[in-house]
Amino acid sequence: MTTRPVPTTLSDLPYAEELRPFDRDQLHMDPHEVVHFDGERFEAINLTGARFIESAFTDTHWDGGVLRRCRFTEVWMHKVRMAGTDTAECTWLDSHIVASMFAGTASFNSEVQRVVFSSCKLSGVNFRATRMVDVVFQDCVLTDVDFGQASLTRVTFPGSSLRGLHLAKAALHEVDLRGATELDLASGFESLSGAVIGQAQLLAIAPALAANTGITVRDA
Repeated sequence: MTTRPVPTTLSDLPYAEELRPFDRDQLHMDPHEVVHFDGERFEAINLTGARFIESAFTDTHWDGGVLRRCRFTEVWMHKVRMAGTDTAECTWLDSHIVASMFAGTASFNSEVQRVVFSSCKLSGVNFRATRMVDVVFQDCVLTDVDFGQASLTRVTFPGSSLRGLHLAKAALHEVDLRGATELDLASGFESLSGAVIGQAQLLAIAPALAANTGITVRDA
């Protein structure tokens, strides 16, 4: 899978001219369509089941709060920060997330398709049992991210650093890890059977792979 061009400014969006400023009085109205959330700060907000369609989020912070079962379709996020936010069981389609940070977010049991994360930082994100198809993590840093029991199909990591990755009982299909600049697994070495890695990466993880799969390495 090739990396798709990532919109870097609002003007790159096909719906840019249709965007209207977000009105806080309409926070709980649904759906939010062609809306521009700019510089907003949300604390402990509950928007369970909300729909965001062809909308943009710039310099927007979510501290805590609940976005469970939300649907994000063709959204663009730039410099967005989510900390401790519940985004479980969400659906993400045809979206681009740029220069953003996600810390301690619960994103399990989600559906993520045709989504690009570019220059993002993800720390302690829980993607357990999430289904990802055609997803790109480009120039990102993933730290202690949990893909346990997830299904990953055609997921790539060009230029990304993967630190303490959890893959226990994950199902990988055509997952390409060769572009990752750092590959460090905390669990789920057996799940690598569905991934492609480079020779240098194999040599780097060989000691941990042996230790976690019960292989004894001993010179004659």
